[in-house]
Amino acid sequence: MEDLTRAFYELAFENAFLRKRADEFQDFFCSIMEKRYPADFIRVRPWGSIGDRKNDGYLRSRRMLFQSYAPNEMSAATCLAKIEEDFNGALPHWKQFFDVWVFVHNSRDGLGPQVTARLLELNRDHAPLRATSWGFEELRQEAFQLLDVDLASLLGPAPSQRDMLDLGVAELQPVLDQIGRLAAVADPDLRPVPPRKLEHNMLSSHVATLLKAGMSRADLVRRYFRAQTNQARHDEIAEAFRSKYRELQARGVAPDDVFAELQRFVGGTVIGTPSRQSAVLAVLSYFFEECDIFERPAEDGSA
Repeated sequence: MEDLTRAFYELAFENAFLRKRADEFQDFFCSIMEKRYPADFIRVRPWGSIGDRKNDGYLRSRRMLFQSYAPNEMSAATCLAKIEEDFNGALPHWKQFFDVWVFVHNSRDGLGPQVTARLLELNRDHAPLRATSWGFEELRQEAFQLLDVDLASLLGPAPSQRDMLDLGVAELQPVLDQIGRLAAVADPDLRPVPPRKLEHNMLSSHVATLLKAGMSRADLVRRYFRAQTNQARHDEIAEAFRSKYRELQARGVAPDDVFAELQRFVGGTVIGTPSRQSAVLAVLSYFFEECDIFERPAEDGSA
């Protein structure tokens, strides 16, 4: 898998992991496992009044029982209660079939000490059964064992370097048209991108790879604007980007998630074709290079 495609999927996976909640997160987890272990992983869905008997999925070859938990906000008390309910609720129905019980969660930063201690206590009290947890990195490792075609099915089509090279001005038109017309700015900032801008904004290496790929075709965006009879179009779109970026900043959105939100802002919520994704990257990279989005680092200690 080439670097650009990998970077696209890394960011898409992280964004999906962070955004999905409740049943949507459970479906995301089960989809990964079904693709990773076809004819081995069993997705369990609630059935009438008996529900799923505290089993969201079962991996036969490794005798692992999974229970997912992805609330909007995770607290120690609710997490502990969920573990108690699900682990003890599974024992009467599934104890003879599993050796490992896995608590699958959506906490990007891991679990707190109280929850970790409770999982260790379950190991001690119910040996030889094991209780453990899977979070971001465990799911990521499973997802990136998938074939490219399965990753595309899970996360959408990714642009390749060939798509970037094949990108033409025509693909930029519908992308730019996604952005609403806003008031022009009087004095747009056209200084070159400072070399430390990526680091200053704490953007990951995956975002850096995507931006650098998009910058290779940023010249098409310049040509597009130069060809417009309405030269204010550039300022209108630049201000739309700045406004969206300020909104995300005010909400405290993490840097990589800001980039993902800007991707959706340009390309829409529906996953586009690789050529459309390439156009989105070209537009984002152009405005990043123009310093219309993300912060410029201070030069020589000055603002």
